[in-house]
Amino acid sequence: MSHKFYPYPTDYKNTTSLRRARRAGNVFVIILCILIALLLGGGTFFALTNNGQGWDRFTDFVARGLYLDQKTQSTSPAAELQPAAKTPTAKPATDPDVEPYLAQPFDPAALTSIPDVVDAVSPGVVGILNYQNKTGKTGPVLAGSGSGFVYTENGYVITNQHVVEGAAALKVSMPNGETVDALLVGSDIQTDVAVLKIEADGLKALPIGDSASARVGEFVLAIGDPISADELSGSVTFGIVSALSREINIEGFVNEYLQTDAAVNPGNSGGPLINMRGEVIGVTSAKYTSAGVDEYGQNISSEGIGFALPINNVMEIVQSIIKEGSKVRPGIGVTIVTYLEPTATVKTPGVYIYGVTEGGPADDAGIQVGDRLVKLNGKELTQDEFVAVIRMKEVGESIVLTIERNGETQDITVVVGDMNQMHK
Repeated sequence: MSHKFYPYPTDYKNTTSLRRARRAGNVFVIILCILIALLLGGGTFFALTNNGQGWDRFTDFVARGLYLDQKTQSTSPAAELQPAAKTPTAKPATDPDVEPYLAQPFDPAALTSIPDVVDAVSPGVVGILNYQNKTGKTGPVLAGSGSGFVYTENGYVITNQHVVEGAAALKVSMPNGETVDALLVGSDIQTDVAVLKIEADGLKALPIGDSASARVGEFVLAIGDPISADELSGSVTFGIVSALSREINIEGFVNEYLQTDAAVNPGNSGGPLINMRGEVIGVTSAKYTSAGVDEYGQNISSEGIGFALPINNVMEIVQSIIKEGSKVRPGIGVTIVTYLEPTATVKTPGVYIYGVTEGGPADDAGIQVGDRLVKLNGKELTQDEFVAVIRMKEVGESIVLTIERNGETQDITVVVGDMNQMHK
């Protein structure tokens, strides 16, 4: 038996569609009326509360879709990022050419999220390009790069000393892609701080915070140019303050650091560590790259262990550099190491010369790598005591080192110099 299919008459289809449209329109009108009633009712409630400020808060809520203030108790990240107004306690430089150009703190109400903080501070973060003379080259070539940030609107830039060390010429890469020449105002090898001066219009200086008020667990951002100054410039990483007042020995210099798990890499050195008020609380300087070795002797990479110089300590050095051109650091130009027991390298435990700065006082006096330090001015000293005594000396003062070399001892007179003059 065959079946015959008949299409719906055209007038039936049109009637059905019209009925459906009318029902949908009625539902929409009902929902709209309910929403209007809720908004008017909520507005009236807010208008009668909060000391007459309720209506302003209510309209702000409607406009933004989310209302947060400093009194709001919330578990959302945005609420935790809302800062309290605060005046930096770090002493500003007293140089009259500096003080009028220091950045003012950001308006806390404008920084309610991480993107807000990034937008506010990124214009003040710069790249540092280190050009050095190389054998066989007709002029300075790019030898390395790092990061930095604008300290004053008239062109002072802060970075790490190791970022600019050995430079024949320096340039600063601006956030807009422009590159400008930079002059080295001065640097301090012991604290790894350097100050540059640039000439450019529209510089955005970053406000200086108070690292003494930093708390373990508070959110921070590290901004800079990891790996290279062009490919990954302006990278932002997010983390927390992991620890305070870490004493770390880096290349013989012990400094206090803030520890953070915000990712840092080569090239981040000299860049700012930023709190959620948009203030610089540290200068990113170092990281642990190895957590040890496994049972097969293979390196185990460490994760999330970076270090930043506390900005309060940095500012003391910056002020000295800007006002005086340098921070005098007595030294003789050696790196020393202690062997507690005989090794394949040494037969007698003790303090040994591990490195000698070319052209430094120790090098000029004839001190060599591998010499064992027996006495300083007739007294036997540990490694830490040796460093402490040298730092207490005046530049130009003479000391007598008794060293052992090839089984024989001898006295060598060394004139104390300024370490910052040895590492330019």
